[in-house]
Amino acid sequence: MTTDSLTVPVAAKPATTTKLTGLTNHNTTALSGITGWTVSKTTAVYNGAPTAALGSVQNRMDHIRATEGGRATGYASLIAVRNKLKELSTGGSHPAVQVTIKRAKKKPATTTTRTGSPMARMTRKRQTEYTTAELVSALETSWAAIRANHTEVPAVVIIVGSGTATKHAKYGHFAPTRWQHGEQRLAEVLISGEGLKRPVEEVFTTLLHEAAHALADVRDIKDTSRQGRWHNQKFAALAGELGLDATKDPKIGWSPCTLRKETATTYKGAIAELKNALIAYRHPEMTGGPAKKNNNNAIACACSCPRRIRVAKAVLELGEITCGVCDSTFEPDE
Repeated sequence: MTTDSLTVPVAAKPATTTKLTGLTNHNTTALSGITGWTVSKTTAVYNGAPTAALGSVQNRMDHIRATEGGRATGYASLIAVRNKLKELSTGGSHPAVQVTIKRAKKKPATTTTRTGSPMARMTRKRQTEYTTAELVSALETSWAAIRANHTEVPAVVIIVGSGTATKHAKYGHFAPTRWQHGEQRLAEVLISGEGLKRPVEEVFTTLLHEAAHALADVRDIKDTSRQGRWHNQKFAALAGELGLDATKDPKIGWSPCTLRKETATTYKGAIAELKNALIAYRHPEMTGGPAKKNNNNAIACACSCPRRIRVAKAVLELGEITCGVCDSTFEPDE
C-alpha cells in the first residue's frame, strides 16, 4: 500500500515535449542556442508544451529584432518555426508539427492498454481533413527559406486566390505596398488556387518567380511592361540569380521559368513540406458565355501604371501616346 501510494503520483504527471520535423538547415541553425531546444539535421525538440516552445522562439525573435533588425541572419528562419507553433497553439494543425507525451513507466500489472493513442487518432484525422492554414503556412515557410538564402527579398503577405478571374490567367503575382501592417507597408504575393494542381516543383518555381519581381522592386529595376505581362531581360537576370532558368515567349517575354536541379536541392526541405500541403486545388472561373462585341473602332490601351484609355485606330497610328504619370507608352491591351 505504501509503495503504491508513492509511485502513482509520479506516473500521473506526464512530461511533455514539442517536436518539429521536416525543418531546413536554416531552421535548425536558428533554433540552436535557444534554451530548452535540442536540434538535429531536420528535427528540433523542445522540453515543454507547444505554448512554452512558442514563447521561447518569440523571445529570441524579439531580441534579434531589437538588437540587429528584422533582416538579421536567422530571423526569417525563426518566422517559419514561430508560425508552425502559433498555429498549433491556437488549435490548428500542420503536418510538420508533432506533440509527443512521455509518461513515467508503469509496471505491466498496473498498465492499462488503450487501442489507438491520441497521436494516432489525431494523425488519422489530419489525413482526411483539409485546412487553408496548412497550405498558407507551407507557402510562408518556402518564402522564409528563399529570404534566408537571398536577404534582399522582402517580407510579404502571401495569399491564395483566383488566377482566372481576369482576362489573362496567371499562376501568381507580386504587388508592392499592397498591405498595411502598423506603420509598415508590405508587398503581396498571390499564388493562384488553379495553379496548385501542378507538381510541387512548379509551384515553388512560381514563388521564386515572384521573389524575382520582389527583388526588382527593392532594387528599383523595371523588369516588366504591358501591365506586368511582358518580362524583359532584366527580369531574366534576376530569375537566374534566384536559381531559375528563364526562356523567352513571343507573347510574354522572359516570363516562363524552370527550376534548376541544384536549386531544388537547396530547397529540398521546404519543397517536401509544400508537397505535403498540396492536397487541394481551385477550379477555374466559370464564364458567362462569349464576350460582347464592341461595335466602335476604339482600341483599349494601357500604360505601366496601369491607366487605361480608348483610342481610335487611326489616332493611335499617328504616333506614340505617352502617360504623364509613369512616362511609359500606351500600348494596345490585347
